[in-house]
Amino acid sequence: MRELLARPGCVVAPGCHDALAARIAQDEGFEAVYLSGNAASSGLLGRPDVGLATMHEMTQRARWVTGCLDVPVIADADTGYGDEHAIARTVREFENAGVAGIHIEDQELPKRCGAMGGVRIVPFDTAVARLRTALAARTDPDLLVIARTDALALDDLDEAVRRAEAFAEAGADLVMVEDVRSPEQVGALPKLLPGIPLLFDAFEVWPWTVLDTAELAELGYKVAIMCLSTTLAYAEAARTVLRAIRQDGSTRAVADRMMPLAEYERVLGIDAFVR
Repeated sequence: MRELLARPGCVVAPGCHDALAARIAQDEGFEAVYLSGNAASSGLLGRPDVGLATMHEMTQRARWVTGCLDVPVIADADTGYGDEHAIARTVREFENAGVAGIHIEDQELPKRCGAMGGVRIVPFDTAVARLRTALAARTDPDLLVIARTDALALDDLDEAVRRAEAFAEAGADLVMVEDVRSPEQVGALPKLLPGIPLLFDAFEVWPWTVLDTAELAELGYKVAIMCLSTTLAYAEAARTVLRAIRQDGSTRAVADRMMPLAEYERVLGIDAFVR
């Protein structure tokens, strides 16, 4: 992942809720993938992203994904799942899972998706201390420790910038300013944080964040994630197929929307197991 970041431009890491989506992303030529906490909550638990997924569940999912890929994986580590001891263990567990990077946020426990109402953030000093704990726990120098702030969920741009600057000064490899609320903020953040490598969440349901990745690179962002892209696509496709079965009694009407079996098996690399 560090080699990708050293190149010009913006690294694109589409969101993948499971190993199959990650395999398809790799097959389509993406050089990195992103594991979202929101997608994990829905894909693993069928529940919203309100802090229900545990560290064990998240790191186990990461192991499944990294175990079938040749490209780096960035994972959502939420708040680190507790106090400094829990944060240190979280870093080690994600390292052991083989991910290339994790991001840790400054929300209070229990955390929730940044797009939801009711987001609360910890005090400034606690947020910086949380990051320092994660950095100190890292044993693999190649692991990216990404600091995320949700201060924009409280409409506090000044505090978001203050925290981003402090995170970069403390040693974060990338900084993620979540919950960008307007096109103006999208363009302003790289200017307000010059020299700080930024990870941008192109959140699919907010039109002002759905920008061409070349435009994001021109603005100054270093990594772009699409946190729910494959998850939302899967959910809509699954609903379409299930409705066809219920209404028509078969999948004939939607067969052209399903991946052919031969392609499905090719993506999974089935030939390597049957030779």
